[in-house]
Amino acid sequence: MLLKSLEVSHVRNLQSLKLLPHSTMNFVVGPNGSGKTSLLEAIYLLASGRSFRTPLARKIISHQQSELTVFGEILDSSGIAHRVGISKGLDGDTLVRIDGVRRERMSDLATLLPAISIDASSFELVDGGPSERRHLLDWGLFHVEHDFLEQWKSYQVAVKQKATLLRTGNDSHIRKQLAHWNEQQAVWGEKIQASRVRYVDALQLALHRTTAHYVGTLPLSLEYRPGWNRATYPSLMECLSANINAELERQACCYGPHKAELLIHWGAGLARDVCSRGQKKLVLYAVRLAQVMTLFEQRKLVPLLLLDDMPAELDDHNLHSIARFLRDYPCQTFITAIHGQALSKALFELFQDHRMFHVEHGQLIQTISA
Repeated sequence: MLLKSLEVSHVRNLQSLKLLPHSTMNFVVGPNGSGKTSLLEAIYLLASGRSFRTPLARKIISHQQSELTVFGEILDSSGIAHRVGISKGLDGDTLVRIDGVRRERMSDLATLLPAISIDASSFELVDGGPSERRHLLDWGLFHVEHDFLEQWKSYQVAVKQKATLLRTGNDSHIRKQLAHWNEQQAVWGEKIQASRVRYVDALQLALHRTTAHYVGTLPLSLEYRPGWNRATYPSLMECLSANINAELERQACCYGPHKAELLIHWGAGLARDVCSRGQKKLVLYAVRLAQVMTLFEQRKLVPLLLLDDMPAELDDHNLHSIARFLRDYPCQTFITAIHGQALSKALFELFQDHRMFHVEHGQLIQTISA
């Protein structure tokens, strides 16, 4: 997958911007507030249909404008070019077109241009709640296993139908319907559980290899908890059947993959509890780069990487380690920094062929190709 060209209109302070990125390495430099992160945000919008900073379109659209638009030319994994565009209005309406045809599913964008963003909000992967880490797993599975999305949709239908019933009452008719939706939840939930276990196993191996080969051995490990006590209830169906009264009392679906957790351990503790800010950023990069390795090895795909303010809180050794990984797994990458001097010497040594974009006051004012 490759972003060949980009046109951005009315994304925060980017009123009108066009660029032709390098196929591998792109540096975006400029002062704070110049629009560097907004440029990455626009690319992420094109790749996923959403922002990595806010779910509210009105916060992304430029002041006194009614909508934003992002267009791009993308080469898919077969080398076929596609013209892709997305617009968002103040009312939250989103319009996506691929090759002139309107698409209703944001997943069509993600399939065409897988993208990973590491930015200020990414620390939630370490510090935030379980939903952040479940999203990491499901992003990986969406790109690795073709049928995972349909499994997840089917599971969500069962959970939503069941949740509605749990709030309506507790008579024999309701219990009979709950039994049906418990069966559906269990069928799809077990499939999701099996997929996640496979993925976590692969991700753990990739994490070990990534840290050992590129960073140096780190006390990092992953632990997946499925969302119910498998020691007590080997199957999800057993758990749901045994706890129907508890769910009726709480009027909520309390068990299953939607309650799962991925724990990130640093030594004997959780990374969120024992790591410094710099160590947490290293954890972020280690886990995300392990995802890149897993995607490449299982699907021969490399995602687009959006690395906001990458030099901050990482020393030269770790910057050099990440640079070596990016050389060996040549994703199309965008790295922002306040100025060129903030970027690691290793990046320029390993990526002498690159493009550098200077952004100031929302304008692309200078482009240097090397």
